[in-house]
Amino acid sequence: MAENQKLNVLVIGSSGAGKSTLIKAISGVEVLTGIGEGVTKKIDVYESTIWPIRCIDTKGFEYNIFEQWKTIKQIKKYTKEQVNKSKKENVADEEIGIDVIWYCIEGTSGRTFEHNIKLMNKATNQWKKIPVFAVITKSYSDVDTRNNIEAIKQAFEKVKDINLVNIIPVVAEEYVINEEVKVEPKGIEDLCVKTLDCFEEAKDINKENRDRMILNQKRFTANEVIAGATASAGAIGAVPIPFPDATFLIPLETGLTKIIFKIYGVDYSLELVNSIVGSTALTIVAKTILKAIPGAGAVANGVVAGAIVLALGEAVVVVSELIYNGKIDVSQVNEIVDIVSNNIKENPIVSATINYFEKNANKMNNKKSKEVLEEIKRTRNKK
Repeated sequence: MAENQKLNVLVIGSSGAGKSTLIKAISGVEVLTGIGEGVTKKIDVYESTIWPIRCIDTKGFEYNIFEQWKTIKQIKKYTKEQVNKSKKENVADEEIGIDVIWYCIEGTSGRTFEHNIKLMNKATNQWKKIPVFAVITKSYSDVDTRNNIEAIKQAFEKVKDINLVNIIPVVAEEYVINEEVKVEPKGIEDLCVKTLDCFEEAKDINKENRDRMILNQKRFTANEVIAGATASAGAIGAVPIPFPDATFLIPLETGLTKIIFKIYGVDYSLELVNSIVGSTALTIVAKTILKAIPGAGAVANGVVAGAIVLALGEAVVVVSELIYNGKIDVSQVNEIVDIVSNNIKENPIVSATINYFEKNANKMNNKKSKEVLEEIKRTRNKK
């Protein structure tokens, strides 16, 4: 563990489960608590002065479905904010993301709801493989604690893809049963020590998750751009002009390639862009599809244009991710062009387009190229 590094612990659970009391006991910071309805309305972060732990307090899960949805949305919004922080050079990695989850379960409730564990999983499913500690709060009775541990094990076994590391009973603050009997605080040190035992693993998983989410966001943005370019290509292609090699799409293809590279932060050269757009793969794909279309007209031309641009965009995404991940250098122009060309030729949109026209040649009346292309994309995605 590096000096001054802290674990980012997301504290989650049902409303009234004792999350805020637990955080107060660990951080030494006064946290608003109450009886009945949960008092935490937003995500707050509390740093412990004792332990290298940063507690992230969340709104509790209520019985109301709408309130459950609000909690899930709150946590997912926090996740997005953490991904955005990852892009800023002035934010330290150790301050970003979620390293560990403490899922708080009230020990006095007498039962564990599998439904609530599923809610936790749904709220945090972007943080894959993250270490989870089930924290049994208000563990006043040893008998109840033993029963709760067994019930929790069974409940978690029914929910897939949760990395449950440990189940730890705690009493965060003194509990007075009567004038003679009191339950002293316990389990806090055990919880913190065992959480810190997985420090390095948790940080590695956090980084993997953030890198994956950043890449997913780039992919989503690129796909939105490709969708817009594909629609534009369909409109351009539908103009009644000769369609020998789709050269009239070059400006659109060039712009699309540049935008995708920018999304992935690729320091591209004009030589690279021109080599990709000028590759023979696009011409081969266009001619391959057109040969299979009897009596190609405006609609067919529009569909072919859209398919070409879609295949190009998806191929550029593939090579952009290879460059982004350091698997190929941007200076390797010939290798990059080969990868793009192969991906264009092997893109299932080509065979899906050909198959569509073979089956629907007599059903094209009154259809628009955009409509046809969307149908083709759906058939491709089903395969």
